[in-house]
Amino acid sequence: MSACEATTWLEGELKGFPERADGEELYRFFVRITQKPLSTDAEDRQALIDALREWLGTRTEPRTMLAVEIAAAHGLLELRPDIEALLSDVKAEKAFLPFYAQSIEKALQRMLAAG
Repeated sequence: MSACEATTWLEGELKGFPERADGEELYRFFVRITQKPLSTDAEDRQALIDALREWLGTRTEPRTMLAVEIAAAHGLLELRPDIEALLSDVKAEKAFLPFYAQSIEKALQRMLAAG
């Protein structure tokens, strides 16, 4: 799988997710479906990491925070610099509202513990 294919797959899953579901269900679903590509082979893992890096860069909901959650749940230390940059942007009020900083900080702690 390429990064483009991984992004297309993630976007398709996001588009197809039921609107009636809440955010926690969305996060759990994405953590579950990303487990296999991350553990299957190195190429799929890197493609998914690249796609998540793209989502982190969008600075949009739900993509950016989904990428943070997936990285935290799977201990994707490769994305630590990207998430730390996001946290800096949130604290500087360049992205999202300031209260997002707390969630991002907790996710970083979980990512370090899982990685």
